[in-house]
Amino acid sequence: MQNIKLILTMAWRNLWRNRVRTSIMIAATLFAVFLAVVMQSVQEGVYERQIQNMVSYYSGYLQIQNEAFSDEKTIDNSLIFDRQLEDELKAIPEISAYSPRIESFALASSEEVSKGVMITGTVPELEDQLTGLRKRVKEGNYFTENSDELMIGKGLAKYLKVAPGDTLVFYGAGYHASTAVGKYPIGAILEFGAPQLNDNMIYMPLRASQQLFSAYDMATTVAINLGSRKDMHDVQQTILTKLEGTGNTVKNWEEIMPELIQSIEGDRASGKIMLYVLYMIIGFVIYGTLLMMISERTREFSMLVAIGMKNKFLSFTLMVECLIMTFIGALLGSLLTIPITNYLKNSPVPLDGGAGSAYEQVGFEPVISAVTDPAIIATQTWTVALMSIVLSLYPMLKLLKLKPLDGLRA
Repeated sequence: MQNIKLILTMAWRNLWRNRVRTSIMIAATLFAVFLAVVMQSVQEGVYERQIQNMVSYYSGYLQIQNEAFSDEKTIDNSLIFDRQLEDELKAIPEISAYSPRIESFALASSEEVSKGVMITGTVPELEDQLTGLRKRVKEGNYFTENSDELMIGKGLAKYLKVAPGDTLVFYGAGYHASTAVGKYPIGAILEFGAPQLNDNMIYMPLRASQQLFSAYDMATTVAINLGSRKDMHDVQQTILTKLEGTGNTVKNWEEIMPELIQSIEGDRASGKIMLYVLYMIIGFVIYGTLLMMISERTREFSMLVAIGMKNKFLSFTLMVECLIMTFIGALLGSLLTIPITNYLKNSPVPLDGGAGSAYEQVGFEPVISAVTDPAIIATQTWTVALMSIVLSLYPMLKLLKLKPLDGLRA
């Protein structure tokens, strides 16, 4: 115990005999932790926002579908949305909102331009409870259940050169090969966080869409939101039990959008490469600082060994010095990330110009956001701290082989 107290005292005093050298080591660890945490927090923040945009603002965490719908997404594979199914959903307390929908594709034409679009017929009030769709209205008025008005994404409106008050003509295939043709007024322009929704989405009342596609009393999906994401698999299993023998099934958002998961995993892999490059750069800085420490103090260490201090005692003292500097740097670095990530989480920074276009091209909302996940801070802090400790092993081994006369002659 006495030796440990002596080592700690010596290590602490040695650190502040050369404040510049100690500050460099602490700063290297601090910036390593800071950059690693911010980089991963921002990356995960982009993913979290993309998932939120696609799940909370459109697909829902769960969807009830006809069993054949996932293999062939056509309106022919619809389900009957009746009072019994609605009552069963209302009886599950974890479900915060639900909305029956008819989702199908059609050719939309204005006076000048035509484009293939995704039409979503839904119940206005239920859809607002599910996704907060009313807040997405940037121009015009939110549609009503008994109207024939459309609401379209702003990117699509720009492409078709239309505004509220104009009309669109639809041409497509309806239920059991019927022809879906209709002319509808535009009531509102919507703005979504996800570029895919802005550029392709049209909403219309469920009743009007059932008439357009000749799919009366039907829905292709029933989208469901939950009070908590952690309940997703339990609720999915509960609904599956209730749907036995009906020819319908329920899928979670990961099963509905595997391409989004693949996109995130691919981007996460490239992010890991950047993180490894950062580790390599910071590792060289820390290692160089440690070598400088040994080089500058060779005569000091040789003198201590010459007067009777054992090499292993001296080596252990150096290790304690490295641990103290690493701990201080890692702690300060992790604390410094908290206000930065909190700010980016609560006030995402929009990206303009080329950077924003690059984000949109890969399907991400052009903003810089972040998550405040303690696990990220802890993981990166321990990773950098462990890296610093491992890099300090070489100087420690060098001290174990130090000969007093060689150091004093230097």
